[in-house]
This record gives sequence, structure tokens and C-alpha cells, in this order.
Amino acid sequence: MALKQLQLLAKVQLEKEEKLQAQFVQAHQFAQLAVEKYTGLANYRTDYIRQSQQRGAEGIASRQFNQYLNFITKLDQALTQQNMQVQQAQRVADMRRSAWLAMQKKRKALDLLIDKELQAAYVRVQKQEQKMLDEMATQQFFRRLQATEQ
Repeated sequence: MALKQLQLLAKVQLEKEEKLQAQFVQAHQFAQLAVEKYTGLANYRTDYIRQSQQRGAEGIASRQFNQYLNFITKLDQALTQQNMQVQQAQRVADMRRSAWLAMQKKRKALDLLIDKELQAAYVRVQKQEQKMLDEMATQQFFRRLQATEQ
């Protein structure tokens, strides 16, 4: 494959890699937000239970106690749902990270191929220049030899 084509392909792969990296960063940030929401909700639940226990120690009506229990049940359901969102967001972030790293690996392999091609081209040019210098030296030698013979 021609060097120009390889370089164009590397440019395209770099653009894809950057796009995949941006998608990973976005997914990772979303997962972090989901974790923060979960943590906030869990902390709120803990505080709410502590508060309800304090009020319960002071004595509350059974109706109010049932309201506390119902709300805690709703908080537990919300925590379960948020935990599922955290897990889903982390799976998406992991998949996007894998895709980004796979593209990065392909691009690096292509960069290595380009480097090898450039090195091979450099060696070819050096050999051609050396051959040309050798020919010029040989021609000069024969000219001098003919000049001395005359």
C-alpha cells in the first residue's frame, strides 16, 4: 500500500479514535453521575431512617410509623432502580472504553507500519544515492585514467 494511502488511513483512524475517546469520556461521566445520585440517595435513606428512629424513640402514632415504613420502602425501590442505572452506565462506559482502546491499538499498529515504510523508503533513497555516487566516482576514475593515457 502506498505511503500516502497509509497516512490517509491513519488520519481517518485517528479521527475515529478521538470520537470513540470522547464517547468513552461522556459515558464515564454519566456513570460517575449515576454513582453520585446513588450515593446521595443512600445517604438520604440513612438520614431518614435515623430521623425516624429518633422520632420513634420519642413515641409516634402507628399511622405515622406506617408512613415512615412506606417511604423507606419507596427509597429502597429508588435505590434498586438507581443501582441498575449505575450498573448499566458502567457497562456502557466499559464497552466504549474497549472500543476506544481497540481503535487506539489499530492506529498504533498502522503508525508502526507507516514508520517501517518510511524507514524502508529512506533506505532505498540512501542506496540510490550511494549507487549514483559510486557511478560518479567510477566515471571520474575512468576519465582520469583516460586523461593520463593520452
